[in-house]
Amino acid sequence: MRVLTFATAAASLALNVSGFIDDPRVVRWNTLSGKQTQLVGHRGEKAFMPEHTRASYWQAAVEGADYIEPDLGLTKDGHLVVNHNEWLSENTNVASISQLAHLRANKTWMDDGKLKTVTNDWFIADMTLEQIKMLRVNQAAYAWRPQHFNGMFDVLTFEEYLQIIRNVTIELGRPFGVIPELKSPLLYNRGRSYPRYFEDRAILTMRHYGWTKITKDIDTSQHADLHLAPLRPLNGTCLGPSAWQSFDQETAAYLSRHTSTPVVALNQNLPWFFTPKGLDRVSKYAQIVSPWKDFFVTGAEAYFTSQNITWNPKEIAQMGGFIAPDRLAKEIHKRGMSISPYTFYDSHQSMSYLCQKGVKPGSKSGFCPKDKSEEFFYFFGLGMDFMFVENIVEANVLRILYTNKLEQRRTSSDYSADQQ
Repeated sequence: MRVLTFATAAASLALNVSGFIDDPRVVRWNTLSGKQTQLVGHRGEKAFMPEHTRASYWQAAVEGADYIEPDLGLTKDGHLVVNHNEWLSENTNVASISQLAHLRANKTWMDDGKLKTVTNDWFIADMTLEQIKMLRVNQAAYAWRPQHFNGMFDVLTFEEYLQIIRNVTIELGRPFGVIPELKSPLLYNRGRSYPRYFEDRAILTMRHYGWTKITKDIDTSQHADLHLAPLRPLNGTCLGPSAWQSFDQETAAYLSRHTSTPVVALNQNLPWFFTPKGLDRVSKYAQIVSPWKDFFVTGAEAYFTSQNITWNPKEIAQMGGFIAPDRLAKEIHKRGMSISPYTFYDSHQSMSYLCQKGVKPGSKSGFCPKDKSEEFFYFFGLGMDFMFVENIVEANVLRILYTNKLEQRRTSSDYSADQQ
């Protein structure tokens, strides 16, 4: 498989030059820390492997991702499992399993400030772990994505994901960050013994594996049935960093109050979020802000208009108005928060910017990316602290090229100063 062979070779290049990239003599990036942008493997490495599988996570690690992302759901019998959607038909063989046919249902719930309705599907919340483990994961049906591995992998538990990341950390001798997203807490907390059951279940699991500490009491009495596996010794290897993610702002605030782990506030549907006073509010609980990437290109007003999301103009004006796309990164950094936009796709796929569909870009420069190189260099230049990426090989190569560009610029400046 030529693509995978190239991937492995390019990953080796990326890892071999990592010492150069982190060399303090290299010019500062525009990130909050001054270090290079960190690459988050979106659902692992979904460009080549079925997403959220053992192989997807391992490949993300081999390709040099800095963080590897899982999405969390909660089964009927209280097990945390990894899957992007709350429903299962899009990326598993659930429809072909006759024993599960009776579980097909309709659901409506609040997600990222909007009501979401999914009909005639199977939902994680309605199934036991035993039923979930009957499923096999398939790759998305895009012509450019390898389909060779369909049906080979089961749906993982959150604990299995954390075991995998510990294993790749030990076996590759390099720390990898974990960055779980808690999907639709309002859905998964329905019918539970208390309103933060889902969140606390995740906190206790993360703590066991060494990626968080509890900073405020949680109700552990409700989780006596949570039996976690013994830990594999790290053998001197350090665990990587961690972060929580959620589109639910109340959940983000809860995780921030109750754990030592930084919180990523995801958002693309709440207009107030993209105002100066909105960012002030977010900065009280989030250390990282993660908007849809088009907020840095076309801008908030154009995006919300395209999605038929309404807002109160008077309220937005009182909160300082929508922040222009070419000012958004500076405003976030000014409040001490890092930035982690999503999602930067494989180059075979559309970049999905509104300006590519005829909407006028919102920045003064009128920038609209024509290819992945332009896109990445633009976001690197803005100072993105993290980026959710697919095809980590391409992203790593572009990061190396941008580093070289910064170094050449610095060298040229040093040379000109020497001549004066």
